[in-house]
Amino acid sequence: MGTASIQLLGDLMVDIACEVDTLEALTLARGSDFPSRTTLSPGGSAANTATWLARAGNTVHLIGAIGDDPLGDYLVNNIGDAGVNVLVQRVPGELTGVCLILNERDGQRTMIPSAGANARCENLLPIGELSVSDFNHLHVSAYILFHEVSGITALAYMAEARQLGATVSLDPASSALLARNRDRLIAAMALSDLLLANADEALEITRLLNTEGIEPDKIDLGLISTALHPSSPTVVVTDAAKPVRALGNSIHNYTIPVTKISSVTSTTGAGDAFNAGYLNAWLAGSDIPASIAAGTILAGRVLGEVGATTITNDSAPR
Repeated sequence: MGTASIQLLGDLMVDIACEVDTLEALTLARGSDFPSRTTLSPGGSAANTATWLARAGNTVHLIGAIGDDPLGDYLVNNIGDAGVNVLVQRVPGELTGVCLILNERDGQRTMIPSAGANARCENLLPIGELSVSDFNHLHVSAYILFHEVSGITALAYMAEARQLGATVSLDPASSALLARNRDRLIAAMALSDLLLANADEALEITRLLNTEGIEPDKIDLGLISTALHPSSPTVVVTDAAKPVRALGNSIHNYTIPVTKISSVTSTTGAGDAFNAGYLNAWLAGSDIPASIAAGTILAGRVLGEVGATTITNDSAPR
């Protein structure tokens, strides 16, 4: 059972997941109809991780932005029902973020997000309302860094959290969006103790940090570690069914195998679940290998479902 007090800063989305055989089959139906089973659920990387951490018994505050619309009400109510304290800015004239997710038969997913109000988060009030005694960790989804207004807000928030004595973790969120937002990403990494990335994100970060003029073809955990806050830098990299790699304090290397998943329904939210499992264990005092194991267990359960947080509380990290 979790005992930490955690703030999460990032995206809140309404996920609309559609089942398709393959993207090629969808293309063949272009200009006509493609009947699909559709699922509506709360989403957004930060919101997903917050939900699992709250289900594990932690005190969780989720900070972000939504529109002044019924979809925003839907998110606040549903995420709140999971035990998350939702502290959101209502942005007039903006719609709540929505993500269309195409789930293929083999479990692969393609996401088509519309950030909406997530791009206009500029309210720093919540951190002023919570003293240092009220939280000990801040987790940030980098999706919030990919917009100018919200990115500036997030960096200021991270800096203030560090000044209040909180530790900080960062999820790079999307390999495809890192290069165009390099400066804010690097600034956020410098404020973070812990980077939780997948292999594609870690390779892209290695490329962005490389100054030798040679395009790297493999992940450099040491190079990534040097870009984090020097207090106690830790890099954790997941790679689907391959072992999880980690580097702690720039000297302790780990390679932890993951349990084979017999059937993958959808990969949506698996990374967010891994982050929640890892953070729940790590903040309770577990070492890196045990925290990785906790993360992979929860991620494996999510892989068997449609929807990032739709499985029951019985599957929450402990």
